[in-house]
Amino acid sequence: MQSADDAIPNQNNTPQAADDAIPNQTNTTQAADTLKQLENLIAESLQLYELENQKINTTDELVNSLKVITEYLGFSVNIYPDIFNLPTNTQVLLLPTLHIMIKQSNGKTEQKSLDQFPPEKITQILEFIIPLLVNMIQKEKNYLTEKVSFLRAATKQLKQLGHLNEVKQTPQQLPTNGERQNV
Repeated sequence: MQSADDAIPNQNNTPQAADDAIPNQTNTTQAADTLKQLENLIAESLQLYELENQKINTTDELVNSLKVITEYLGFSVNIYPDIFNLPTNTQVLLLPTLHIMIKQSNGKTEQKSLDQFPPEKITQILEFIIPLLVNMIQKEKNYLTEKVSFLRAATKQLKQLGHLNEVKQTPQQLPTNGERQNV
């Protein structure tokens, strides 16, 4: 059975119910904010993942393109050890395959592919080696230009000698007065 007190609405319950509604609204707002932050976290993470993939793909393309050039040229380039924070008595050599060989003063060697380095290090390496490669190419081009010029001059002189031989043989081979000569 209900008592008389139960039948009368409690004045204290009404404000209590209003107070309960405010935390529920706050909880709902906080949950919505958390979900928005979670969506933002996911979006930012996906963008970071895509950028990391682009970095890897771009680095691979760069290395493969440069490798075509360096393998064709067959040049090896010494690199300053400072780029790798190594002692100055360390020898660092970029091979035509774009592998970097590091030889310590104690004889211990290590070899890494260019694409195994972070982009910042690759940039430093490229800034150092590209001018050297251009200089080496220019020297090779000058050397080959001199050789080709020499070969052209020699060929021209030999052709002149060949023309003299043709002139010498021409009168004997041509028929005179409509008659054939026996050779």
